[in-house]
Amino acid sequence: MKKKFKVRKSIIGAIVLASILWVYTTLNNEYVTFVKVPLKVIMPNNRAIENPIPKTLDIEVKGKGWDIFNLLFFNTSKEIELDLSKQKLNKNNFEIGRQQILKSVRYAGNLDPIDALPDNLEIRTGISGEYFVDVVPVVNIEPKPGFILVDGPNVEPEKIRIKGNNKIVSDIKQWETKEISISNVSNRFRKRIPLKDSLESIVAKSRQSVFVYGRLEQIAERIFRDVPYTLVNGKAESYDISPSRFDVTVRGGITAISELNLEDIELTLDANDVYNTKTATALINTKIKGKVTLSNPNLIYVYIFKKRESKDMIEFANR
Repeated sequence: MKKKFKVRKSIIGAIVLASILWVYTTLNNEYVTFVKVPLKVIMPNNRAIENPIPKTLDIEVKGKGWDIFNLLFFNTSKEIELDLSKQKLNKNNFEIGRQQILKSVRYAGNLDPIDALPDNLEIRTGISGEYFVDVVPVVNIEPKPGFILVDGPNVEPEKIRIKGNNKIVSDIKQWETKEISISNVSNRFRKRIPLKDSLESIVAKSRQSVFVYGRLEQIAERIFRDVPYTLVNGKAESYDISPSRFDVTVRGGITAISELNLEDIELTLDANDVYNTKTATALINTKIKGKVTLSNPNLIYVYIFKKRESKDMIEFANR
């Protein structure tokens, strides 16, 4: 049994050794292949790119397999750096040719760049501009059951600086974050989220992410009884309107609910709604201070009767 095990171990060792020798020999050979290389264009301070340019270019390289393997899987610093910052750009539109692209390949190790796809770049430029714009959070907050958002979502910082072709950046008034959801939240939250990368090759941002924060509290409800309403835009003296007072149930965070007073609730009835009703009812308009809402605003309405010797429901006459 031990003899068979030793034989099997020797066979496995021989296979592993042969594989290592094959890999070593193979990677010592010379190869030609295409590699995606990030593109970076540096413009003079007073100029900016107007048209979208690719994030990467396909560069054909020639060299030993070891170097190609390293470039493909381990080299994170490789790039094409087209430095135009010291050039005099006498026209708005120009082309970068194949030779200039190949000369601009950096950190490729011992590999020789021999071709590029595409083999030329068209770049349109214009006067650069720099502006501060508002950050808009595109965030969906999903509270834990029994909790409600009472503050936020807010962003930090509230503004970012953008720089680019003035024809483009002068029309940008705000910049959105990427859309995310934050779920099962029951207290304060603060989360770093990335900004949208639209126009990435045209517009430079002062930062790539912002913080979104806010606060949640337990949901509370409170009933205010016998709250009167105020009639506005007329007197409606020829109508009987009932009821004249309501029980109002408000809903919100526990802090806002505890700080709410009767004087903070304003109920109004528009006389024009009384005159023009076709259902003998009219909704009461509500205005409540603070971050609270009515539990069910559709329940607050009045019945309207036209005054007569015998009180019938309102006549649906044209007024």
